Amino acid sequence: MGLRTLHVTTIDLTAHCFLRTGFDLLRSQGHEVALACNFQQFQQELADHTDRMFQIKIPRQIQPLQDLRSLAQLIRVIRLYRPQILHSHTSKAGFIARLAGRLCDLPLVVHTIHELPQNATRSRLKKTVYWAMEKLAAGWCDHLITVSRVNQKQILDEKICRPEKLSLIPGGLALENYRTRGPAPWSLPPDAIVMGMAGRLEAAKGHSDLLQAMARLAPANPRLHLVLMGSGHLREQLEQQRDELGLSERVHFLGWVEDLISAVAALDLFVLSSHYEGLGVVLLEALALGRPVVSTRVGGTQDIIEDGVTGLFAPAHDPMGLAETIQRLLDDPALAARLAAAGQQKVHRHYSAREADQKVLDLYLELLKNRGLQP
Repeated sequence: MGLRTLHVTTIDLTAHCFLRTGFDLLRSQGHEVALACNFQQFQQELADHTDRMFQIKIPRQIQPLQDLRSLAQLIRVIRLYRPQILHSHTSKAGFIARLAGRLCDLPLVVHTIHELPQNATRSRLKKTVYWAMEKLAAGWCDHLITVSRVNQKQILDEKICRPEKLSLIPGGLALENYRTRGPAPWSLPPDAIVMGMAGRLEAAKGHSDLLQAMARLAPANPRLHLVLMGSGHLREQLEQQRDELGLSERVHFLGWVEDLISAVAALDLFVLSSHYEGLGVVLLEALALGRPVVSTRVGGTQDIIEDGVTGLFAPAHDPMGLAETIQRLLDDPALAARLAAAGQQKVHRHYSAREADQKVLDLYLELLKNRGLQP
């Protein structure tokens, strides 16, 4: 008899982008998958990868009254579904889910730290509050997973949990999907040099820095265009910044791109301008497709990029430094090709989603066995 697993995220985008391969592996081995989150746009797609789905509104920001409602909703779901394993993702959902799991005395509660919430702010007070919340919630779960060595070191340095309670399992890709490609979702001049970035339109992704870098690059590179893939609350503000920089003909906002693989494959250069990242899965995607990449040196990007070998690093919060690094690849196509080939080889060798997902399942089984529980 298989395991009943309940996975909790804040929004369905997380499950759509990062969890589907894990769901498929669990189900292929006879285990049951339920998903609880705030469904916004991917409910139909996720139905093909799950056995049960539960709508729970979990706000990303701290909202005490709604957070209590979310906790009560999740407790009702747990009592209805009776999972053996609860696995949470994202900081806010992880806090509520770990508390619900402990209150319901579930056999196994696991949380994946994709990124620590204290890295999302420069406020010392907020950093302290987020650290305290993470340390408290770590005590409510049986095990933590993190996705990068940088995160692993920070978690242990900040004493969020004991070393034996933490496993490093980097994410991966369904590499077989990165072989065939469709047409690019844009229409640009045939001689255009297309630089792109994919990510939510929010401050943490550094789009404003990238726009400023593009303004510096545009005069000397008249064929260079920038495409920005993703949706978010900053779109109007970023479009205004683009226009004020005189880039309305050179920077293109595509919104949500359904066929992201084809879009990234059509780029001449991929850029990630983030201020912080848990791992930087979109870098894995660009490299798997053989694209040269420039990334800020933040978080887990340092696991993926070896500067000058599989890509180039630029400093975060530094539009001038970002522009100079991009220009280096624009000026040296041979270097760009060499980095892209090395990066592609690394990703195909070390970042298989199937291997990563199997490690998570093996961890479930080991933790249950150590507690004298059988699936």
